[in-house]
Amino acid sequence: MAIKLIVDSGCDIAPNELPDYVTLLPNRVHFNEVEYTPYVDLTISEFYEKLSQAKELPHTSQVNCQDYCECIKPMLENGDEVIIMTLSGELSGTINSAKMAKRELNSDKITVIDSRLVTFAFRALVVEAMKLIENGKSRNEIENALSAMREKIVLLAVIDDLKYLRLGGRIGAAGKAIGDLFAIKPLVTIKDGALDNVGKSMGIKKGLKAICDLVNNYDIDLTKPVFLGHSNVLDRAEELKAKLKESTKLANVDMPITEIGPTVGTHAGPGCTGVVFFVN
Repeated sequence: MAIKLIVDSGCDIAPNELPDYVTLLPNRVHFNEVEYTPYVDLTISEFYEKLSQAKELPHTSQVNCQDYCECIKPMLENGDEVIIMTLSGELSGTINSAKMAKRELNSDKITVIDSRLVTFAFRALVVEAMKLIENGKSRNEIENALSAMREKIVLLAVIDDLKYLRLGGRIGAAGKAIGDLFAIKPLVTIKDGALDNVGKSMGIKKGLKAICDLVNNYDIDLTKPVFLGHSNVLDRAEELKAKLKESTKLANVDMPITEIGPTVGTHAGPGCTGVVFFVN
């Protein structure tokens, strides 16, 4: 008997980065009538190339109940316990599919956890979940630990192009025009399971500095991982990393850089850069 972990691609971890006991189920992407599966027939760079050419936003389809059931059944038959972690229920119905699968399979060996996070913030929680499993913690202990940890994860990011927020109905055409005219870049975080605005900057350079200034306001838990994320702008993530090491308490911290996938990238667009860390 072992504990198996199921996550969805909203955590932006490529399948080849995961150990055997973790299964990644995809949130598929639809450009017009064509469906793509991230990491299978659509790379992240290909996604952003298609996004930059799209006149309307693609949509993503959540993992459905059948997907979960087909994945879980062999695990239960093998005597394993199952933990399902989903991207934030405030932004996707994936959590509902997971709960439906648990009811349909009628098993008390399944735990469903809403990460209340997205992209590389969700990734950070998955990394901690894997540590707990590898350390032999029980399913109940893991659920309690993750429920506490998810409240201590902070994401800070700057969005470059307002086009995608406008296409998604988050701002109007007038708001985009004003933002473009004055080179305004929104600063965002995750609050109560959803993306929230925490400020704005005049240009990307000042946006990166603003992130560093915000980081210094937090009591960071340096024993936990720190991740940088970007949407098709690796050089900008490297620049942010350098600035964080120069001007914040993260000077001596390892900060792996990850890609922001379609779930958030659809709305943030290319050019988004940010950092994720845990607080005490």
